[in-house]
Amino acid sequence: MPTQEESKNLEVISEYFSEYWGKANQGIVDKLCVDDFVINYPIHGPRYGEEAAEQMMVGFKEAFPDISFHAYQHPLIASGPWVVGCWIGGGTHTGVAFNDLAVGKLQPNTGKKMYFSGTTIFTLGDRKVVDETGEGGAMTALQNLGMVPQPNPGKEMKYLHEKEG
Repeated sequence: MPTQEESKNLEVISEYFSEYWGKANQGIVDKLCVDDFVINYPIHGPRYGEEAAEQMMVGFKEAFPDISFHAYQHPLIASGPWVVGCWIGGGTHTGVAFNDLAVGKLQPNTGKKMYFSGTTIFTLGDRKVVDETGEGGAMTALQNLGMVPQPNPGKEMKYLHEKEG
């Protein structure tokens, strides 16, 4: 059973994740994150501060207008000031050029779809998000976008409850 602090932290992260990653609402950062918030995914590199996190989402939306992520398969798990969650999602590159990746750059409107999963650890303090550090399926995303070679036949990424065919 989560403590009162853990329950509140779960509420904060549920709202943050639903709004920021689910609905691409970058304004939620002002409400739920500290001013010097850090968001860090290796495929993109760290962003420091609310404005940088907001601009990160603006860039995603301009390149992938339908981008969306949601919790996947497991509930959020809280322990003290940390909340951990698994997620899945992606989008279609129908917008502007995109170079916010560790490898290469997408020219405008490639029409390529990316769909991948990951796990994120959130650190909270005083019911605000201090740090978001995640590890996403970068290889799968880059393969989807045609930036690295596709997997060997039979080694494609599959998700539970995904319909075959």
